[in-house]
Amino acid sequence: MMLEIDGWQVGLKFSAAHFIPEHGKCSRLHGHDYGVRIRIYGEQRNGIVYDFVELKHKVRAICDMLDHHVLIPTDNDAVSVTIDGDTVQVSHNNKNYTFPREDVVFINIQVPSAELLAVYIGRKVVEELSFPNNVKGVEVCVDEGPGQGACEYYSLGD
Repeated sequence: MMLEIDGWQVGLKFSAAHFIPEHGKCSRLHGHDYGVRIRIYGEQRNGIVYDFVELKHKVRAICDMLDHHVLIPTDNDAVSVTIDGDTVQVSHNNKNYTFPREDVVFINIQVPSAELLAVYIGRKVVEELSFPNNVKGVEVCVDEGPGQGACEYYSLGD
């Protein structure tokens, strides 16, 4: 059985700015409204697969942490970051940006694409929630606007 939560419908979404180095027009600083969709695969136990409330609470906390920030990747040699007090300086492809520290979230991924944001959020969900053994898999999807996104699947079962 599959349990599904559509973040566009239940408020699991965030707005953020990013850039993707060495990727044409996406290397320019720009933003998206992101929606997070979650699917839990498993067997029913006492009539449910997993608690909607707990799952939404965790994903909402992750979305809130990312919301209205500039997402800076920390696993990309093409991106240089210098933190000087309350200021963050970011350079890539001969472009230089300066942001207030409070406006930046550092993410340990290569680029903040929908694909790798799905991996990042999925890992946090799987690591921070204790899924019972009836749950066999978790799929996390991150959409850059309704209708286009990327999904990552995590197998939890045998």
